[in-house]
Amino acid sequence: MDILGQILKQMIEGAAQAPAPQQQQRRAPQPPSDMPSPGDLTDILGQIFGGGGAQKLPDVVKQFEEKGMREQVESWIGTGANKPVDRRQIEDVFGQRELDRMAQQKNIDRNRLAEVLAKYIPQIINELTPSGQMPARR
Repeated sequence: MDILGQILKQMIEGAAQAPAPQQQQRRAPQPPSDMPSPGDLTDILGQIFGGGGAQKLPDVVKQFEEKGMREQVESWIGTGANKPVDRRQIEDVFGQRELDRMAQQKNIDRNRLAEVLAKYIPQIINELTPSGQMPARR
C-alpha cells in the first residue's frame, strides 16, 4: 500500500474507534456517515498530493504558504501541535472551481469536501514529515 493510503487508513480507523454494539465490532471500521467514502477520499487526496507517494507534497505546502498560511504549514511540518485550517481557507488554497470538480467527480457536497480536507490535510502533511522537515525531492 502506498504511503498516502496508509496514512489515510490510520486516520479513518482512528475516527471510527467509537465503541460499537457487540454485533458490529467485527465489521471493518467505517468513516463517519457524513464523510466521503475512504475510496473517494483516497482518490481525491491522491489527486491533491500527486498519487500514493505524495510527490506533490512540496507543491501543496507552497500553495498554503502563498495564501498566507505559513504559520499553519510550519506547525504541520514541525513536531509540535498542528494549527487548524477551516473550510474557507481550503477553498482559498485550491479554488472553488477545483473543489467543485473534485466533489462532482465523486458526487460529494463541495462544502463537506472542503471541511474534510481541512481536517485531514494538516494531519497528512504532519505524517509525511515525521522528522519535522520536508523530505528531499527525488
